Amino acid sequence: MNCKDLLALSLMTTALWSFGCGKKEHEYFAKPTVQVAGTVTVDGQPPGSPIVIECQSVGDDDLEHPSVTQALTSEDGRFALSTYVEGDGAPPGSYALTFYWGKLNQMSVGFSGPDRLKNRYNKPEKSPVKLTLTADQEPVDLGEIKLTTK
Repeated sequence: MNCKDLLALSLMTTALWSFGCGKKEHEYFAKPTVQVAGTVTVDGQPPGSPIVIECQSVGDDDLEHPSVTQALTSEDGRFALSTYVEGDGAPPGSYALTFYWGKLNQMSVGFSGPDRLKNRYNKPEKSPVKLTLTADQEPVDLGEIKLTTK
């Protein structure tokens, strides 16, 4: 391969890369978000292992550009909702937070098994936490969310 061929190949590769990889897909459809954080306790204590938190829409769903907002608690119960990047929050809307406290499966890196919260908080209508977020809202601190296994 001579220098001309090498130059042409590198220019073509650069051009194709800039057209195909120059834009992050989620940024085009990303909605504004409001940061939401808090702390979960179970029977008055930090959970000690992650609790899965899902932010379920209870208003009109955005069917054209749907998004998923969720969080995992830390061992001490702290969490921050995430939609596009860690801790960015949730898009404006009305939500109920659901909670599932299963066991972490190291092989699948997922949660399974019976819910240690006994399915008390796994449906939006059972949720103790409901919130409505607006586009111009300041970050939200939900404080302590007290869950129970009893």
